[in-house]
Amino acid sequence: MEVKINQNDRVIHITGKIDTLTCSQVDEALSTLGFSEAGVIIDLSQCNYLSSAGIRVLLKAKKQLGSNHQELIFLNTPREVMLVFETSGLQKVMQFDTDLESALKKVKSQSKRTQSIEFKLHDKRIVFKSLPTNGAGTHWHKPDLLSYSEAGFGIGTGSPDQPLNFGQPASFFVSAGFCTAFAKLDNQRETDFRIVTDSNKNGFPVEEAFSFCSRPAGFLKLADSSELDTDELNHAIKLVAKMGYLQAKKVFVVAADFDEDEPSIHLFTFIKEHFEDFGFYKTLSNHTDCNLAGIRFSLDELDYQGADESLDDFLRNNLRFDNISGLSFIKETNTFKTPVFWILGADEIAKGSQNRPVLQFEQDFQFEPQKAFLTRILFHDAAKLIVEPLHGGFSAQTFHVTSFDQEGRKLRPTVMKMAHRDLIERESERCAKYALPYIFNNSAVVLGAEYYGETGALRYNFVGIGGESSKLRWLTNYYHEQDFSFLEPIFDKIFLQILKPWYGQPVIKTYRPFEEHDPTATFFAHIYQTVKELFGISADDQYIFSEELKKEILNPYWFLKHEYHLRRQKTLRYPTGICHGDLNMQNILLDEKMNVYLIDFSETHPRTIISDFARLEAIFLVDNAPIENEDDMDAYLNFITDFYAVDVLSEPGTYTYAGSHQAKVKKNYALAKKMRQYASASAFDNQDAIPYYIALLEWVLPIVCYGIPIPQRKLSLIVSSILCQKLLTHNFS
Repeated sequence: MEVKINQNDRVIHITGKIDTLTCSQVDEALSTLGFSEAGVIIDLSQCNYLSSAGIRVLLKAKKQLGSNHQELIFLNTPREVMLVFETSGLQKVMQFDTDLESALKKVKSQSKRTQSIEFKLHDKRIVFKSLPTNGAGTHWHKPDLLSYSEAGFGIGTGSPDQPLNFGQPASFFVSAGFCTAFAKLDNQRETDFRIVTDSNKNGFPVEEAFSFCSRPAGFLKLADSSELDTDELNHAIKLVAKMGYLQAKKVFVVAADFDEDEPSIHLFTFIKEHFEDFGFYKTLSNHTDCNLAGIRFSLDELDYQGADESLDDFLRNNLRFDNISGLSFIKETNTFKTPVFWILGADEIAKGSQNRPVLQFEQDFQFEPQKAFLTRILFHDAAKLIVEPLHGGFSAQTFHVTSFDQEGRKLRPTVMKMAHRDLIERESERCAKYALPYIFNNSAVVLGAEYYGETGALRYNFVGIGGESSKLRWLTNYYHEQDFSFLEPIFDKIFLQILKPWYGQPVIKTYRPFEEHDPTATFFAHIYQTVKELFGISADDQYIFSEELKKEILNPYWFLKHEYHLRRQKTLRYPTGICHGDLNMQNILLDEKMNVYLIDFSETHPRTIISDFARLEAIFLVDNAPIENEDDMDAYLNFITDFYAVDVLSEPGTYTYAGSHQAKVKKNYALAKKMRQYASASAFDNQDAIPYYIALLEWVLPIVCYGIPIPQRKLSLIVSSILCQKLLTHNFS
């Protein structure tokens, strides 16, 4: 290995291998340049190997430079060496560049040497070390949801509670990024704190806040064994500023008190002097008895290790759940016995939104804070987002999202789905488990999922084979526009080709049909109340009179309430396989070349093989029944009662419709018959229609709760009655 040093530019050129035998040469070259003057550039363009011993030397150098707030930059790193950094997880903590001029600018920007001074305050000797890290502070002046990283080192009013509860009395908070303390502004002064592992992906509601640069502007300590109170500290900071070693309009203090009996860490600011012009000052001043606003963390122990290298590492090492023994307001009478202080300063004030991705909405709607928060972290790689609503389902909303990078380049369009946390977790998991291994090219690909409280957001991609220019349409659109001859090959493609890995490989298992297909187990626990309000039907009446059929019929809601649970333990041996679980036509999309894409796998899992076919039959024959008046109802009921008169899966009922909507009913009949054919083939020799009717009842009974016209909801009652009558009299022994 050959090592060349450019003293003027502080560049080390390495040729060959950095391994156990040669890493000492690198260490010597780094020592030659020193670690306090400025940053160091290591040119790796001619380096072809990096061992673990070499990594250890480079990490040591980074820590030594970091303690003086200088940078270590790797220039033109070859791919084989970069792979070593990536394998070690170090590509995220090291700095890399491909341009010497750019790297030199970074080094020069950090070249200002830290300055240390010692001065006397009364009878105490104080040492202050200035650090070149003053920067812009961030003012969050509107109620919003902040990530813990956005709050950073900061102060304000907000709440640790989820979900958001803006408008309620806020708590005072001080933050160290990953750790935030809250104190109620009432007579109880109740305190609490939150510690998060990922500061970017966790957040809390804020009324107003101010955040500081994450690196200290200075380090202050006593040169002797004296004590220091808060008033003296304030005086010392003012003296440092007056001498020109600290230039900050606003100041935040992190204090570590190494008192052997009562070790502690304090986060605070001199609020009257620095925040009197802020809205939250008035709120806090009514509840604080001095110039200070902050929180003291009482600790079991306080370890100084890492304090000279990284304030964040030092705090993470000490502010732990198992180490924090108590919280309290800092008082004006507080005295620090064996302290060190980190002073964070802000010489400029920036608006809170300026570093966030821009959210632009195509239609007249806005996201509430938690949805905006989830969108930002889900699309963290974007500078601008254009959000357009697609459709809202019973339990979820979907959005088309076009994103742009920091330089304005358009990223690939994606779809975002928002729903309850459980649903998003389930969909993410089941897409990976059941969709991608079997139907990868025809399914949405989950690109990420994020959560806040009980809300989850999913990002996935399903652009067509033609790329971004592909135009995707729901199968629902084609169903309403086209006839059966157009639709049949599409459904054949879906069920006989794309989903053949699901339906074509059934496994015979014992299952409980009434337990698996319980209509009240998901979203429709309120079904009894709905039917009472809509039709005046009590679930406690076994029989009801049907004006449409002109006779008494079995009350399906009575059956559901009083009989269904008696059959929950009944078992059947039946073919099972992976089923979509909610295969409606809004979950099937087609591009301009009729390529098929499936979405929404939240309910996908192994169940009886005929389940998805029954789901679509309910859509064709009940949801979309052409009933506009009494005559339509009469004609359709004649047809539907004949259709459900059969009890053999392979022999669907005959077509007997004599009404005025021939074309539509013929299409729906043909599609329902097609579903029966698929179901019959998947069930092999299990041709008894009863398991299919149980699965069908799962989807027909809840239609009464849908937001569709009353005639179709009344039809669902009658069809449910027919199915329940079959189940009531069937011998399941």
